[in-house]
Amino acid sequence: MICTRCDQPIGPDERYVTVHHFAPTGPGITATVHEERCRPLPQQTCPVRPAARPRRRD
Repeated sequence: MICTRCDQPIGPDERYVTVHHFAPTGPGITATVHEERCRPLPQQTCPVRPAARPRRRD
């Protein structure tokens, strides 16, 4: 199994929790996460300005 929160495998000796997410407009999802809180994956929520990106060297 893969943890939905950290995207790492859940080993056979690790404890996990199954979480049901209800969706009013369609089928919900069932997520499996580590029982001990793990670090979530970083998410980019807005685009990066072109001036803030490092310049490529060709």
